[in-house]
Amino acid sequence: SLSDFRDFGDGVFLYEPTGTHSLPRPDDAPTLIIVCTWLGGATNKRIQRYTQGYHTIWPSSSILLIKTDPTEYAFLSARSLIRKLRPAHQMIRRIVFASDNKNNANKNNDNDMPRSRTRNGTRGGILLHMFSNGGASMALQLLTSMNSILTTIGQTAPLPLRQVVLDSCPGEFGISKNYNAAAHSIPRGNPLRPLLCAVLYLVIAGIAGLELVGLRKHLARTIREGLNSPGVVSTEAVRLYLASKGDTIVAARDVRSHQQQALSRGFAGDMVLFGEAGHCSLVLEDEDLYWDSIVSCWNQ
Repeated sequence: SLSDFRDFGDGVFLYEPTGTHSLPRPDDAPTLIIVCTWLGGATNKRIQRYTQGYHTIWPSSSILLIKTDPTEYAFLSARSLIRKLRPAHQMIRRIVFASDNKNNANKNNDNDMPRSRTRNGTRGGILLHMFSNGGASMALQLLTSMNSILTTIGQTAPLPLRQVVLDSCPGEFGISKNYNAAAHSIPRGNPLRPLLCAVLYLVIAGIAGLELVGLRKHLARTIREGLNSPGVVSTEAVRLYLASKGDTIVAARDVRSHQQQALSRGFAGDMVLFGEAGHCSLVLEDEDLYWDSIVSCWNQ
């Protein structure tokens, strides 16, 4: 449960194995799993469905959880987001690079290669899982800022990811789609929900207007372009796109078009299409297919 996670504030949490799970990590398990949540409806109960799934598959892996809320997605500046992500930067450096350096100190006689190295960084390495445009935006900000840090400290950028899971993302911009996504965060039992939803719609429409006239960066376009930039996301990372025909917020065709663009830019990866699941609910339609797809992609 999330009670096992250490809370660093501002929606940043870290789970590190303890007890029997703190035994040496198998070479084929992720060193670190990073989960960037979606905007609306990402309650602890729903988030735990994914963190527990990862914990069941790879109990010795650390999990870095980064929550996203609508105000951060819509209004926070890049500088403010970097401050929010500072604990995440520190955890990545400590868990991934300290582990890598420790392993590199012990050479394997086979081909005189460090035990921890593979073609895409560490044997183990990082699995990044992002949900919806909210999680994709946070993941993009994390990668961009982390890449700058790596360059500053003399490490190779971009961050050496081994796998990227794009769950119900990235979508194209649409006022109704963005409204529906954000409205999930307003409890249906809230007596003020109609008023709050009306205000929310006006805010989203206002943001769309600012983007249209060039007074604000087009966020959805920035996300889609950034995630297909080899300078931001490692081309060594294998991608897994997860989408649903039943998703009314992020259309499967938008996810497919992003995958096709990624392939044309040198990224590798597959797409698994679900039939009826709603937005960020794919695991509820077919749990076995969901997790088997992630594990199969990791083992490529």
